[in-house]
Amino acid sequence: IVQAASIAFSKSSSVADPFGGVKIVPGSIVTYTLTATVSGTGSLTNVAVSDNIPANTTYEAATLTLQGTSLSDAADADAGSFVPPAGTTPGRVDVSLGTVPAGQTRTVTFKVRIN
Repeated sequence: IVQAASIAFSKSSSVADPFGGVKIVPGSIVTYTLTATVSGTGSLTNVAVSDNIPANTTYEAATLTLQGTSLSDAADADAGSFVPPAGTTPGRVDVSLGTVPAGQTRTVTFKVRIN
């Protein structure tokens, strides 16, 4: 039996400004949603996503989730972590999705504040 699984990634965002609208202004919160969808047959193992925090934004602590479940920001026993910026390297979020069978989707979210 031949198994051939493939993965598709997508990234979307939504904005909430401090005035109850959706304008991109300093102080607005941007929620990013990263989606990994596996198709075909079989499973993919050791799937992970990493996303840089955009320039001119600051990561909002304790907003990282996987499948709606909160993850700690520390590199510890859970699947996710926030890596702070260092020098010219931007900060980023890293999340291990583990083994994902074909036909399933994994969703990661996090928030940043526009400086």
